[in-house]
Amino acid sequence: MLIKVNSESLVVTEGENLMSALLRGNYPVTNICNGRGTCGKCKVRIISAAPEPSVVEYEKLSAGELATGIRLACQVEPRPGMALVCGDSGTVDRKAGLLFAPEQANSEYCGLRQVQVELDRPTLADERGDRERLLAKLQETGLPANLTIGLTQLKTLSSILRQEKFAVTAVLWDQHILAVLPGKEKVPVYGAAIDIGTTNIAVALYDLESGKRVQLAAAENGQTRYGADVISRIDFANKGSDNRVLLQEAVAGTINRLVEDVCKAAGIDSSQIYKATVVGNTTMHHLFLGLDVSYLALSPFVSVCNTALELTAGEVGLALQPQAKVVLFPNVGGFVGGDTLGAVLGSEELLAKGRHLLIDIGTNCELYLQDGANMWACSTAAGPAFEGAGINHGMRAQPGAIERVLIDEQGVTLSVIGGGTATGICGSGLIEAVQQMARAGIISRSGMISNPNDPAVQDQLAPELISRIRDGEQKREFVLAYGPDGNDVVLTQRDISQLQLAKGAVCAGIRTLLDISGLSIDDLDSIVLAGTFATHLNLASTVDIGLIPELSLHKLKTAGNAAHAGAVKALLDQRTFAGLQQQAGNIRHVELGGSATFSNYFMESMYIEPCKL
Repeated sequence: MLIKVNSESLVVTEGENLMSALLRGNYPVTNICNGRGTCGKCKVRIISAAPEPSVVEYEKLSAGELATGIRLACQVEPRPGMALVCGDSGTVDRKAGLLFAPEQANSEYCGLRQVQVELDRPTLADERGDRERLLAKLQETGLPANLTIGLTQLKTLSSILRQEKFAVTAVLWDQHILAVLPGKEKVPVYGAAIDIGTTNIAVALYDLESGKRVQLAAAENGQTRYGADVISRIDFANKGSDNRVLLQEAVAGTINRLVEDVCKAAGIDSSQIYKATVVGNTTMHHLFLGLDVSYLALSPFVSVCNTALELTAGEVGLALQPQAKVVLFPNVGGFVGGDTLGAVLGSEELLAKGRHLLIDIGTNCELYLQDGANMWACSTAAGPAFEGAGINHGMRAQPGAIERVLIDEQGVTLSVIGGGTATGICGSGLIEAVQQMARAGIISRSGMISNPNDPAVQDQLAPELISRIRDGEQKREFVLAYGPDGNDVVLTQRDISQLQLAKGAVCAGIRTLLDISGLSIDDLDSIVLAGTFATHLNLASTVDIGLIPELSLHKLKTAGNAAHAGAVKALLDQRTFAGLQQQAGNIRHVELGGSATFSNYFMESMYIEPCKL
């Protein structure tokens, strides 16, 4: 049998696994454990005919790695048509792997169009104004009679008409003239898909003529300086209108810096961006627009506006073409915002048929459930633990953060972003550390760190692990990494409690939504994990600690940053956005606040163990 490795043909003999074939062919593959499946280092990226992950791969690889075709060579049985890359190309870039959206798609229905016309020149017998002259000629091409043009365009219209002897190109959105440019040739037209996350903001630049992605950039949301989560930002905004302006300027400033970055990399001017689509949770939506968020924090949690909006770049302070259309996704209600609908649109292939649960995990976790006929959505406040906030040595996913943890009798093995010295731990590392500590017996099902002086603990744990348990400033703690000058990275008893609160809220929300729908976990065809954080989770760990109710790991799917992918789809095809607006009106919004069912499930979901339903 022939397979393709780094574009070369490799003969695989009968009964030979991929690791053996690669070693025989002298291909670069890491083999620390000699193919036993214990090190998780023999990563390759399978680009065609990828097999379903094995149990070992679920334990050793992140959700994002699995979703992008990363497998362990020692676990793969080659099959006809298989093609893969190994060596340096077998790794996943943390940012580039987040947007699971097409790099090129049909943009014929993006909503923008260009019309080239040559106007009648003024004469003594024809003294019409330049505006009237332009509108009349455009209407002759079949455009409607109610065309509009803004003051910004009127200020430069006369000079533009005369640059190419009254030959111009108009860029339009519906009946609105966004720009008038000299000459009768098509002009470059770009669009931006913008994902406003509570922690990070991402901007994808697309060429709306070709449908091709041009550049992608992400950065920390400038609002984080005013609070780590939505509740703290609402509190800040409610202290005065000046604070609301600061928050609006912070998010617009971050977006504009990202727009500048992608335009500079693409060699274009931001004035060539004529359309933008924006997704974000309800709070981010309101703060981006400078809306009053007072009533989002008070039951019954009423927003200012839930419907989709079409505004201009000038109105919302974005440095695009001033009349560019900025389309905001509708909110479902309460804390279920446009990012949830964006995630539904972005993962529509995974949700095409059947019964599916979509989970967008972040500081605020949104849940969307469908059974083929009905749709429900709710949100639950997981808190900032998943982002590393509120954890003693917590940090965001950046160089120095522990992202993977393995604990055995030999001690603790860590994977650190950037490969340097560990300086903290991010959310994915936190979940895996707690799972490994529970599996090793370092913590109990209630989350308590074991007493190293207990004879039963000494009989169970290896001396290396016992030596890492000590008393700290915040009660008992476990050392993950020893640092210089005593700057050790530890998990404290309080850290574990913070994770229990976060994962308990998510699991309780899932169980409550299933109860309302009348579905069981086994009835679901899949659980789809969306969001930046979810992309880097180890799926087996999420089930082991009870973040997600116990189910077959093969039912767990990953959609990457699905909300951003939904913004891309709406950017390229306005018809999909119109369909989503109709769908939004049919989703039943479930409020978990005050729900006795949710409260009971929350208490039950605090244990560090698989949640069996």
